[in-house]
Amino acid sequence: MPDYPAPDPPANDRLDSWKEIAAYLGREVRTVQGWEKSEALPVHRHQHGRQGSVYAFKPELDAWRESRKSAPEPAPEPPPPPAAKSRRTQIVAAAIVFAAVASAGLLLWKNSSARSADSGISSVVVLPFLDMSPEKNQEYFSDGLTEEIIDALSRVPNVRVVARTSAFAFKGANKDIREIGKQLNVNAVLEGSVRKSGDQLRVTAQLNRVSDGTHLWSRTYDRRLQDVFAVQREISQAIADQLRAGQVPAREPTKDLEAYRLYQEGLYFFNQHQPPESYEKAIERYKLAIERDPKFALAYSGMADAYAYLAEMSVRAPREVMPKAKEAALKAVALDDNSAEAHTSLATVMLDYDWDTEGAQRELRRAMELNPGSGYTHHWFAHSLEAQGRLEEAMKEMRAALDLDPLSVPIHWDIGAQLLGAGRYEEAARFSTASAELFPKVPLFPYIIADAYFLKGDEATAHRTLEQ
Repeated sequence: MPDYPAPDPPANDRLDSWKEIAAYLGREVRTVQGWEKSEALPVHRHQHGRQGSVYAFKPELDAWRESRKSAPEPAPEPPPPPAAKSRRTQIVAAAIVFAAVASAGLLLWKNSSARSADSGISSVVVLPFLDMSPEKNQEYFSDGLTEEIIDALSRVPNVRVVARTSAFAFKGANKDIREIGKQLNVNAVLEGSVRKSGDQLRVTAQLNRVSDGTHLWSRTYDRRLQDVFAVQREISQAIADQLRAGQVPAREPTKDLEAYRLYQEGLYFFNQHQPPESYEKAIERYKLAIERDPKFALAYSGMADAYAYLAEMSVRAPREVMPKAKEAALKAVALDDNSAEAHTSLATVMLDYDWDTEGAQRELRRAMELNPGSGYTHHWFAHSLEAQGRLEEAMKEMRAALDLDPLSVPIHWDIGAQLLGAGRYEEAARFSTASAELFPKVPLFPYIIADAYFLKGDEATAHRTLEQ
């Protein structure tokens, strides 16, 4: 492990006011305050929440400024003309009087209201946390932390959490949170950063309201590495509290931090979905994790998925890899019957290899009971309904999966294929055209569109689509 600087920055790395932050960036206070709202400038607030009580760290500001080099710098606000200053003074004075009169009424309104202004927030996307380590070599760790927070929140029944696939579609994208929220149909966006140095962690998290881009909550956690599961749960519970969503289930998948690191690396490779290399690298990491902790159920589940997807992607014969997938999945369930991942892994094998639809559905129902917010599990349950010829129910289930994971290419593809199978050719063409616009580099959707027109009897349009 490289010897990084300690995560607690020296005193001269911390800026403790808007004035100091503005001076460091060489701009007016008004300008950097605007950048915080519109350009995600990494500014933190103390827990007591006073509006002016802010602080920032120079390394985070430097990283933000570096990320802005490829984009035009936001223009600073021009100073007000001299003639407007006296007018502004009058307005401020009037506002103070108005505030004094209104405050009593506002207090009464707040106390009489059964729910706060934030009560309308019922959905959230957790964007990939940034790796702020100096060497930028902890991406797998920051990704893993993000995924654990997504998983923890998705287990809370009273909040809709966007699945990993859709959340990670915005990794590295410099997009306004209001645009992200609109595209994913959520009320709130959680973003953050991770700075890891030896056995020390600094995790910063910030929850933003989509409607106006304002901050709802932010906090910085300084912990030792062995407290990583506690940090994950603290962040998840803090967000759940903001959303009034209930308690986040506690879980500690392993006590061996090196095994956990290897598992995170395996998950990182698996999620690249570049067969066969990424799956084989994932299997290698999972095996090493299991060597360190033979009771690590998530590592067995991950290995089962990697073996199964070698067959799913037609790069290995099912008879070669699916028995290995089944063995690993059964081991995962035996080790942790409360693991939604383990039950989903076993269901995948039972459905695709054993042709045991009822057994697969039993496992998937158990997984959805444990983690009702998993779009991945809902998508597999839809496939199990298809296998029973229950197409209308399957389509409803696949739409539920899409609601949880709106930028999942496989789910978009599956819905298009379902509409074709149901003979709804016009709807299949329309839905897949929208999908093709969303994923212009994916060649699957034009084939569905062409199929739809061909089956509809419009061969000319089908041919034109294929030619394009």
